[in-house]
This record gives sequence, C-alpha cells and structure tokens, in this order.
Amino acid sequence: MTSGTYTPGLAWGGSQGAVPLGEVQAADTAGFERGYWRGRGSLLAPVRVVDSPLLFERFLYGLALADGEGRILYLNRKARQLLMPHDHSARGLGWTCCDLICERLGPLIGGACLTRLALQAEGETPEVRMDIDVDRLQAAAWVTAFPVDSDEPRVLFHLRPGRTGDRRRRVSDRLSPAAPGSADLQIQTFGDFQAEGAQGPLDSEWLEQRPGQLFKYLVCERRRTVTSDRIAEALWPEAGVDDGKNRLRHYVHVLREKLEPERANRSPARFVVARRGGYVFETQGVWIDTDEFEREARAGLAAHAQGCEGAASLHLADALRVYRGPFLSEDPYVDWALEERERLGELAARVLRAQAQICIASGRLDAAADHVRRLADMEPFDTDVQKLFLEVCLRRGRRSEAFRRYSFFRKRMLDAFGHEPDFALAEMEHELSHPSS
Repeated sequence: MTSGTYTPGLAWGGSQGAVPLGEVQAADTAGFERGYWRGRGSLLAPVRVVDSPLLFERFLYGLALADGEGRILYLNRKARQLLMPHDHSARGLGWTCCDLICERLGPLIGGACLTRLALQAEGETPEVRMDIDVDRLQAAAWVTAFPVDSDEPRVLFHLRPGRTGDRRRRVSDRLSPAAPGSADLQIQTFGDFQAEGAQGPLDSEWLEQRPGQLFKYLVCERRRTVTSDRIAEALWPEAGVDDGKNRLRHYVHVLREKLEPERANRSPARFVVARRGGYVFETQGVWIDTDEFEREARAGLAAHAQGCEGAASLHLADALRVYRGPFLSEDPYVDWALEERERLGELAARVLRAQAQICIASGRLDAAADHVRRLADMEPFDTDVQKLFLEVCLRRGRRSEAFRRYSFFRKRMLDAFGHEPDFALAEMEHELSHPSS
C-alpha cells in the first residue's frame, strides 16, 4: 500500500465552525485534495479548506477514516489511544476497520463490516459499544460510522470513550477514562510506588507493610480476578492454606478501609472487589501510570507506523514522561512482579527506539542521544541498540564518547559471553563517512 501525506488541511464544519482533517496517511489522497467533503448525516456540512491540521488530530473523541474497502486511511490521536492497533502495519500490511473495530463488535453487527453497512445505509449507523482488550489494557468505546461525500467512497468512524464492563449497547454513556486531576485514586508504579486517594497521599510506611504489599500485588494484576489461594501463595508462601486465606481476608479488610475510608459499613467496595473465589482490583475512577504509559506508547507506535512522525513524537514523549523507571523498582526481587516489569520495560525500549529514530530523521541529534543513551542503559547487551548509540555519538562528532561506550560494551560482551562484538568502531565510522562506498 502506497501512502501519501495530505497537507492542505481539508476540513469539515458545523455550528462551531470548520474542523481540519490534517495529515492523512492514505492509500489514495486524490479524493481529499479535490476540495470538499459533505456529510450525509447531521454531523457534517459543506466547508472550505483550512490551514491548520491540529483540530482534527486533537479532537476530543476518536476519528478514523476508511476507504470503501474498509482500509484505514487515518486515525487521530484519540482513536490511536482507544483502539491501540497492533504493529502489523509496520510490516506493510495496513489496518482495516474489521481489524480495529468490527471484529470487536462481533455478533452485535452480525459479523458484518461496518464500512459496508454505513455505505449501504447512506447515513449514520446506530451507536454501538465495543470492549477493547490489548495485553493488560482494557478500554471501551461507543462507535458510529457514516459515509462522507467524495470522489471515492469514504467512511468516518466516531469513537466515544465508554465504561469497561458496561453491558448496555445502545445507550448514551458520557464517561471517559479517569484523568489524573479527576480520579478518585491515583497510583504511581514506575520508580517508587505511591498512591493518593481523596483524602491525600497514602502513607509510604504503610505501603511497605502487608496490606500495602497486597495492594501492589492487586495493582500488578489489575482488572484480573485472582483466586484467594493464588494470592496467599504469592504473598505468604510460608503460611498454610487456611492461615493464608485468613490473612488475606484480614488484609483485604484493612486495605479497603485505607482506600475507601468513608465507605459505609456493608456497602460494596469500589476498588478491591470479591469475585468468584478471589479478588479483582477494579480501575474505574482510578488513574494508574502504567495504563497511561501503555495507552500513549501504543498510540505513538501506531502513529509512527503510519508515518505520522509529528503525532507519534507527541504520544511517545507523553509516554516517556510517565515512565520514570522500572515497574515497582523498589521491589526488585518479588517473583509476581517480574513478568509485568519485563513486559512494560520491553514496551519502553520500543518507545525509546522509535523516538530516537524520529529525532535522527529530523536532525535533532542531541535529543536522539538522550533517548538512545537511556535505551542503551536498559539494553546493555543488545548489539543493535549499542550500535545505534555509537552511530549517534559519531554523527555528533563525539568520538571520545563513542570510543568509551564501545570499550565498555566490548568488555561486557567478553565478560558475559566470551567473545567480542561482531562489529568494529572504525568500520562504523568509515561507513558513516563514506555511505556510498
């Protein structure tokens, strides 16, 4: 699929004025560049071309544009955050509306393609709610689609954030994921673990005690129901089955009181919920830095795969601001956190690599060096990462720094694996100095 970048800023408007479409990575942009779009429904009206692409990109809700075959031409910032597309686009395969939306709706639309339904209806489709599960993240969105007039068939998808677990399918729901300022509970897991409730920060000393360890464990398993036996075995392996369950019941009670001090006696718990012989940490109304990081990281990587480098860089920068260090770094030896720490660390490495590539391509070598240095420290034995760092050093004229870094890497490889790196620093410099030779 060939991609072109739409630059004139095609827009649509309504009672609030024109909203520009902005940069569009598309298989065929000719339809956009011929002038106007006009919606057949009430949401769009004829408009003129405008200059700024930012309003479409920063629109409050998700917007996805598909061609008549359902191939996705463009996702704006909110759509990338909500849909969290996988990376197969980076391998040149592209996304379709069925990959990102229709398959998640499943029987609600009878296994049909929403693009085709919208084109056949020649109007707006009914709003339907879908659940979105990607790895450990969960989200929900209310989806509607409608055709737009152009020389080629086009369908615009409108995505409104919904509430995960809500069983309603065609009822308005204006709830959005919790933002830091509006959340009832805020949790920081990168670096030192911190939590803040409605009455202020939770005491750090308490977080190191057994109820705090239970809290960390449930946050690690957020939105997953974990059996009582498994929790007790993970936290108190020395206790027997009965003793472990008794401890768990007690510390759940203490934890609930700490998280919801004003909860009435016998009223349902909001966060630590008993379910099917175990417990689940529910995150409705909770802001967790891991979820924020993963949303921005996946949105940035998706934009990078689309070739939307400006939008990608914004997402990736937001993700890196949240990622302060390894997940639960103050508990480096607890077995139950290792898998999540590794998973999030791998995602952070991909974010750093993508952001470094964007900086290199735009000639911002100092910024690239900061990202690559951080990446190299995270991946001390990764040859490609170390070569990328050395390349940035050499491009900046920092030969002494490149020599020191190469010497450290060579020693590490010899000590750990008994052999030298499979490249020489002099060869790298020659290739950079004589790219055509």
